[in-house]
Amino acid sequence: MINRIYVIKSESYFPYHNQAVEDCLFETVPSDAVILYLWQNIDTVFIGRNQNAFNECDIDLMQKENCFLARRLSGGGAVFHDLGNLNFTFISAKENYDLEKQNEVILKALRDLDLDVTRNGRNDMEIRGRKFSGHAYYKGKKNAFHHGTLMLEVDEEKMQRYLNVSLLKLNAKEVSSVRSRVINLRDMDDEITVRILKRSLIDSFAEVYGLEPKPLFEDYLDEEMVKAKQEFFSDPRWRYGEIRELSHVKERRFDWGTVRLEYDLEGTVIKDLNLYTDSLNVDEIRDLPDKLKGKDLADLEPGLSEEADDIISLLKENEDAL
Repeated sequence: MINRIYVIKSESYFPYHNQAVEDCLFETVPSDAVILYLWQNIDTVFIGRNQNAFNECDIDLMQKENCFLARRLSGGGAVFHDLGNLNFTFISAKENYDLEKQNEVILKALRDLDLDVTRNGRNDMEIRGRKFSGHAYYKGKKNAFHHGTLMLEVDEEKMQRYLNVSLLKLNAKEVSSVRSRVINLRDMDDEITVRILKRSLIDSFAEVYGLEPKPLFEDYLDEEMVKAKQEFFSDPRWRYGEIRELSHVKERRFDWGTVRLEYDLEGTVIKDLNLYTDSLNVDEIRDLPDKLKGKDLADLEPGLSEEADDIISLLKENEDAL
């Protein structure tokens, strides 16, 4: 049962600090509360848990232009953050996690600003068929969070240059580039500011949950805990992951997302496997390579999940020619 709701607004624009605060809130949220966390990052490419940074963005250009690379705990695809973007996170115990209600907070806040916004699928919001908000999700043993972007006046030229969006994904969306797929809210109303949007979100949060939000500040969190998590999220081993060059590559776009398989075989036995995807299903996808290593392609059988079955079918495709 939800007895209280809180709002915390980050005063930092440093991506790893904001991630650390989000994760600390996730681990310490009271069992009867929902927290709305509002935050912004300076120029950052923010990739999903199971993505390959080198496939998703231009690392060399980002380093030259002081754009950060961050990897989040949730799944989904790569996005570009700058100060023209406002991020939100809803954090609660699993029993209080209500995706429909959380989405309603966002939709109502924008409709109250006279914007004709709609949901498209599980993780996008749009205006006139163009995306201004992408969402992702993460669940732990006890708690969960739902976070996403709200594009007010994001630098679309930088976004286009930094992101390497898969042609498979663009073709699935029937667009020629990521820039043609998205829209800024200020393109619809040039009077909207971050301050106005924050106020509308907080008012909507109160109305949808029927409670008065209480302000929360970072000094509520353990300073050493925040510091340790910031070090974790900034660590290159987390951000870049382990990159290995393997001999076989297959890519495919499925209804649930894009997948890239890189693998080595001994005969028809899977010797090694890298699996990269923008799927929102984090845990099962992450664990699948360990389950498949050492298995013979001929012995792989469906029945695990939709995503796993599609990946197995892709691995087995043309196996006679290997």
